[in-house]
Amino acid sequence: MANLIYLIMFLTSNLLNISMCREVYKTQDKERVISTLAILSDKENLTTDELCYKSVFECMNAEYVLNPYKKLSYFNSGYNTLNTIINENNSNAEYRYHRYMIEKYAPSWLIEKSHTQIDKKFIMNTISKEHPMYSFIMETMNN
Repeated sequence: MANLIYLIMFLTSNLLNISMCREVYKTQDKERVISTLAILSDKENLTTDELCYKSVFECMNAEYVLNPYKKLSYFNSGYNTLNTIINENNSNAEYRYHRYMIEKYAPSWLIEKSHTQIDKKFIMNTISKEHPMYSFIMETMNN
């Protein structure tokens, strides 16, 4: 019921923003991830931040579906889009954090080229303590 209310709030307010995406990511809640992914997928013009979270949520959604083809399709779509975003925004520590976490937990055979070491070093050296995800990033990277 709470997830339905959350979805209705998103759909009726049309105020999905990056802060909400970050909060959904932090919860790692399957229903919230899926509903937020649906909203982002329906949105016509995504900001780069929204596209980043859509990509991350696609990778996460791969874990939730049962069909192996769909798992691979969701993962590849999200991961490839995220890499494109990072190639165009190489100095964004938050985007690189998401790639780091995906690569850290994905099966190694899914990743052609690992960026974990270079991304971790970059994030640790550049993320600002004022960044809204700073505490969460530091906590999850060190676990």
